[in-house]
Amino acid sequence: MGLGPGARRWVMPLTVVCIVLGGMLGIQVRSQEERGEMRVGRQTSALVAMLTRNQAQLEQQGAEIERLRAQLAQYEEEAARERGLVRELQASRILLGTVAVTGPGIELEVADSTMRASAGAGGEDLFVVHDLQLLQITNELWAASAEAIALNGQRLTMGSAIICSARLIEVNGVAIASPFVFHAVGDRDKLVSALNIRGGVLDGLRLLEFPVKLTPKEEMTIPPIAVAPKHTYAQPVERETKQ
Repeated sequence: MGLGPGARRWVMPLTVVCIVLGGMLGIQVRSQEERGEMRVGRQTSALVAMLTRNQAQLEQQGAEIERLRAQLAQYEEEAARERGLVRELQASRILLGTVAVTGPGIELEVADSTMRASAGAGGEDLFVVHDLQLLQITNELWAASAEAIALNGQRLTMGSAIICSARLIEVNGVAIASPFVFHAVGDRDKLVSALNIRGGVLDGLRLLEFPVKLTPKEEMTIPPIAVAPKHTYAQPVERETKQ
């Protein structure tokens, strides 16, 4: 069925309009795509820039962390070295007897013999405690690894003297009398075994009926030496410095 003359008159203009609209629509779609690509491109660039900055910050923070770790290790090393020096100084003070110490150990009490009253003339000295017995007891305690010793409250060190003075005993220049009480810090079992050894000084004292009381202690305190020893002639050797 053909178109009438009036209808054919609108065909051409309508076709032109459709072509123009189609072209404009295509241009608009393309423009939107280009704007979308530009927007995506800008977003991608911004994201890349942000990632680059973050990566740089992470690297900077990592370097700072490594620096702080190295500094902390140095501080720990210096602190450990100082703790070592403090421990060494404290050990020297204990050895010299200039500080009080506490710890497990033993208490030993020795008194004059009960046979003294019946001793005849000239035999009385045999039944009293002399400086020799006290020195032997002290040496047995040191040999058993006692770390600190006191006799009647007087701290004994490597420079201590135990000597007879008239009818008394002097320790570090201080007069003491019977009963004689030792306190020693160390391994209790080892100290007890050393003092009770067969043929030892306590074994001989017991044979002559000297009262001997040996008691292990879980904890005791030994005072420092009253007067620290002075060294007039002995001087430390200075280390030679290498040229």
